[in-house]
Amino acid sequence: MKKKLIIIFAIVCSCLSDKDEIKISGEIKGLNNSFIYLIQADNNTLLDSSKVENEKFDLTARINEPLELVLKIQSKDSESSFSFISETSAKIIFTSSKEKFQFNGKIENSNLNYEFEKLNSHINRYNDIDLQILEQQIQASIENNKKNYDSLNEERLKIEQKKILFIINYCLNNNSNILSPYLAHKYKDNINVGFLENIYQNLSEEMRGTYYGSKLINP
Repeated sequence: MKKKLIIIFAIVCSCLSDKDEIKISGEIKGLNNSFIYLIQADNNTLLDSSKVENEKFDLTARINEPLELVLKIQSKDSESSFSFISETSAKIIFTSSKEKFQFNGKIENSNLNYEFEKLNSHINRYNDIDLQILEQQIQASIENNKKNYDSLNEERLKIEQKKILFIINYCLNNNSNILSPYLAHKYKDNINVGFLENIYQNLSEEMRGTYYGSKLINP
């Protein structure tokens, strides 16, 4: 029995050693004697948690490759969350505040997340335009103006198409960047199957073998 336990322990240690360690430390203004949670975004897996004392915290996790991770405070199911792209073997610094956790959140010491934020900023422009048109569409519905409602709906569809086209072009033009399989996976339900196959086939061999790359062809 002892020999079996030793073998199992050795296997677990071996698996862990294949993964890179990331460390996240930082400060959350106004938060004390509470908890912060580190979660993998797409499957809600808890990677680590830490008590926030004197507004400071430290988190550690082991991952194979860059992934979208989420920080949450006070509860694992809290709506106060901040997402970012992790960088393996990195020592990331995160700062924010309790009251505006998501909006004041800031990641330092990660070039990959900096690029992720730039991409998100571009994509969010389309989302912001869509929200503006949606407000007008709701007003048209209240006024029972079907012609205006339908016209605004067409505008929203065009904005969504432009957003998806931007994502497709980015993925095709950056086939060796980890953000390409990530974006394709995140928006795959909105991307035409043919385009999705083109993105996958165009990815470098390394990117096709990544966590997000493999999910483009597997559920």
